[in-house]
Amino acid sequence: MAQSKKVVAIEPARSQRTPAREEKVNDTKAALYAAQAIRTRILEGLLSPGQRLIESELMAELDVGRSTIREAFLRLDADGMVELRHQRGAVVRRLTRRDITELFDVRERLEGLGAALSAANVDAPGNREWLQAARKSWRNDELTSNALKHMEENVGLHRGIILMGGNQRLMRILEPLQMPGYRMQFLQLLDDKRRSASATEHIAIIDAILAGDANKAEKLMREHVRNAGKLAKQIPGLLD
Repeated sequence: MAQSKKVVAIEPARSQRTPAREEKVNDTKAALYAAQAIRTRILEGLLSPGQRLIESELMAELDVGRSTIREAFLRLDADGMVELRHQRGAVVRRLTRRDITELFDVRERLEGLGAALSAANVDAPGNREWLQAARKSWRNDELTSNALKHMEENVGLHRGIILMGGNQRLMRILEPLQMPGYRMQFLQLLDDKRRSASATEHIAIIDAILAGDANKAEKLMREHVRNAGKLAKQIPGLLD
């Protein structure tokens, strides 16, 4: 006579996340949110180089606690966006002329790579149409007569070209290399002649990408970023 098998009830697996771990995850998310919010303010020029970051003001604006703000400062210090100073807290980092030189050296090579990747990827769905629309925009006189509009479209075009290339790591590397805090000062250096030259360079880059010419697209993008770097060294307030 066959023996009956004993059925063992299997309890549902319990969550591995303890309340303490859950709290730590939430704290990390809050710090990431705060760091990104402060980073955006710096990049947009709402927080100026050398400006002291007031913990209490940021706590109120972002609706987070003091420990979250301090963790955000540590992250931004590691990214080179702010400096932590003894008894002064955090201040927006001021760049030196050497910083600008090194920043644009890196950007020149990486954005050149991005343009080459975009040329190789130009026939992916939506890419050619987006570039053709961008080309039409850069032939518009408003982008040479309106400095703020020029800057906005410039940021969008450069970002779009990198995204077209399909290399997500490249986008993440380039994000902190956008002259944190100095965008408005750079904008003031862009007179009509420089904006016109920039628009002409953008159209040439677009045409090379549309033609699928990766070598030419990379060369033109590198020259364009190099020219921007030369101008950026003239920003007032840079440290020697």
